[in-house]
Amino acid sequence: MTVESKAFVYYGPKDVRTETRQIDCGPEDLLVRVRLCGRCGTDVTIYHHGHRRVDPNAPVILGHELVAEVVEVGEQVKNLSEGIGYKQGERLTPEYLDFRPGERITVQARIARYRGGLMLVAEPIDNLSFYFDAGYSQYMRVPPVMIRSASVLRVADSISDEAAALVEPTACALESIFSTPHPTGVDAQGRHQLRAGIQPGGRVCVIGSGTVSLIYARLAQIESAAEVYVLVRSPEKEALVRQLLGSQVTAVNVANKSQEHIVAELRERTDGYLFDDVIVACADPAAQRLMLELYSPEGYATGACFGGTHQLVDQANVDSHHYRMATTIGTSGCSTRTMETVLRWLEESRLSLEGFASPKLWTLENSPDEFFTATGDGRKPMLRPWGQEQ
Repeated sequence: MTVESKAFVYYGPKDVRTETRQIDCGPEDLLVRVRLCGRCGTDVTIYHHGHRRVDPNAPVILGHELVAEVVEVGEQVKNLSEGIGYKQGERLTPEYLDFRPGERITVQARIARYRGGLMLVAEPIDNLSFYFDAGYSQYMRVPPVMIRSASVLRVADSISDEAAALVEPTACALESIFSTPHPTGVDAQGRHQLRAGIQPGGRVCVIGSGTVSLIYARLAQIESAAEVYVLVRSPEKEALVRQLLGSQVTAVNVANKSQEHIVAELRERTDGYLFDDVIVACADPAAQRLMLELYSPEGYATGACFGGTHQLVDQANVDSHHYRMATTIGTSGCSTRTMETVLRWLEESRLSLEGFASPKLWTLENSPDEFFTATGDGRKPMLRPWGQEQ
């Protein structure tokens, strides 16, 4: 089958064009109809500044946070049983390969190599939206490399399109949580013994008030944090945090407050303890500096810089790092296993992501520039390639 597909096509920095393309479904491909595609912060960076791994492959269609519906299954898909990447050395089951038209799926964009179950970020086998066309389009071809790596993940009927399109960024947040080391004690030699994850019964502070911040706060609740604070910069964001996360999460408006004032206020609110886990979910070096000041001096704290600017953090108090009382980790993508976990938690109703995306509607009738620069209400913009039609 060959279909015509309207899409936003990236040619270079600030050069994204609305075009109609012909998409074929080969014998080892899936053809899917994109229902919803979230705008990742990486896509915004690519739009403004380009990317050394994307630009050589332009023109290319970006957009990897998606939910789609299977339209056609290539006749040879059922024979793609030799696993690669996440499934290296395994045989894919007939049940997995039995894709049917009408099924909803989401995808793992990075077809990575793995070692000991750990995803290796460098030199991926392939990469959706970096190396080949992705989801800012009405239709998308799913090639055999994605099928063989088990990067095509089915979405249960009970999961909404909005939640399904948020699975990948939620899994990125969960990946960083699952890799945060909190010491639990020492062995007979003095070797530190570690537990990965949010400190159970501890205090968590999330810096930032967008969709990823809300996701982190929700995951901290699931991970049994005793107290969760979210730092916001407007009364509207305070209200949004209360609406989506409930009274168990404390929103603190830090607009027009200095770092010293913020630290003093939070120290008072926490009886001087501050936080076991501090998460920066905004691309602001000042927020990264603030993170270092909010680590609890009473324990072993961990911070996660999600989607940071990778700029040097200057004028920071690094004593907590010097004495090994704190650890800062970065984040880059998610493993397929964490995506499977998020899908399972959504299906089990352990996790809810309803209301976490912007309620505003963006379609392919909007200009690409409008979509890539939109701020909406601060929540994640979503592209509906078919408009109101689904």
